Amino acid sequence: MNKNRSNDRRVVITGIGPISSIGIGRDNFWQGILEKRVNIKLEKALLDNELLGQFYTHKIDNFDISKFGIDKDKLKDIREWKEGEEVIDLNYLIAAIKLALDDSHIDYHVENNNIGLVLAHENLGLMPFCYKLGNLSYDMLIGKTRKEMTRKNFVEKAYPTFLKSAYDVQSFADLFHIARVFNVSDYSLFINNACASGLYAFEAAAQIIRNKHAEAVVVAASDSPDILKYLWFKNLGIYSPDGLVRPFCKDSNGLVFGDGGVGIVVEDYEHAKERNASIYAEYLGGGFDLEGWKITVPQIGSNSYQKAMQKTFEHSQTAKEEIDLLCPHGVGYQVIDYYESQAITAIFGNNPKKPAITAFKPYIGHNLGASAITETAILLLALKNNIIPPTLNYNNPDTKFNLNLIKEKKSMKLTTAMKICSAFAGFNAGAIFRSLN
Repeated sequence: MNKNRSNDRRVVITGIGPISSIGIGRDNFWQGILEKRVNIKLEKALLDNELLGQFYTHKIDNFDISKFGIDKDKLKDIREWKEGEEVIDLNYLIAAIKLALDDSHIDYHVENNNIGLVLAHENLGLMPFCYKLGNLSYDMLIGKTRKEMTRKNFVEKAYPTFLKSAYDVQSFADLFHIARVFNVSDYSLFINNACASGLYAFEAAAQIIRNKHAEAVVVAASDSPDILKYLWFKNLGIYSPDGLVRPFCKDSNGLVFGDGGVGIVVEDYEHAKERNASIYAEYLGGGFDLEGWKITVPQIGSNSYQKAMQKTFEHSQTAKEEIDLLCPHGVGYQVIDYYESQAITAIFGNNPKKPAITAFKPYIGHNLGASAITETAILLLALKNNIIPPTLNYNNPDTKFNLNLIKEKKSMKLTTAMKICSAFAGFNAGAIFRSLN
């Protein structure tokens, strides 16, 4: 297979900045993986001392945005714009980007730094707005009769209160805030393609670089667990009640949320070489296919996921036989796992010995819109260290999936790795990375 990209600009990874329940920063994050240091907590949500619900989640402890060396005046401006509210997902994004830039040793402080930005999140700002809407509406209506509070009166009083908050839910506002923090003035995007957002973001970043809109692009995504999200997933019947993600197992019973975010610096290869940057891997390309069937479940029997993988091989100019390590979506829910296993075995055959397959959600939970990029960060560190972390909780494999996931940590030479994702709304995606060592 010809390894020369059709475009003369090669794209590499030069910085990784994880904010995760298993560790903050690249080294702590990777050590947390090696030590299987999951941090699962029981999250309780109270309203006026009444329990609204409780759920297990992979939780970050003691996160403090002030400890990351970020411009205090710019953080203050964001808090003032947010009317004093701290949006944890936004803070995760800012901290993760700072860690990634520090890891890459790119100086973002200068004007015209030629850095672009691609952010991903499923619903940044929506949950704080829902809480505000609910609380203020309740306070306005409590004790009032319909005659005292007509629909017209309610709208007249509520609209001025909620207008700015509702406007701020639009994703461009937070893209603006983050770009301002890091002096980003080049091509920037916000992406929301459900769980596959991170892989779409990688491809967007690569295109920005190949089209010479920027020399480097920071890709970042985040998510923070929330009771309202949990209640929806619980009602769908796909949330694990015992807090354990069991990918491709007989006793799989649902997903578990993950807390945090990741920033990754994607850079032009020649630019990285000129500044003697350390390179994790080369991004060879991605493939995408939109199934377009239902929002919350995949279409069993569809070949959309297989098509996404085939497009990944085509666009990356890589043969499937070259893949050493495959990281699936691995949500731990029977229907989605079956759909994914059918696609994998259609491409690689039943119970393939190559590539080695391992799933990462049992370590960090399902980080929703940030899940694909967070798991890619682990994949890149696995490539760098030539170590395959095992799939946790893989104690009762279901033979109908025809997959044998890695059960024990394995040291081996790794050259080419593939991340795939089957997301809500049928956003099927893949991406391939290759070590330059």
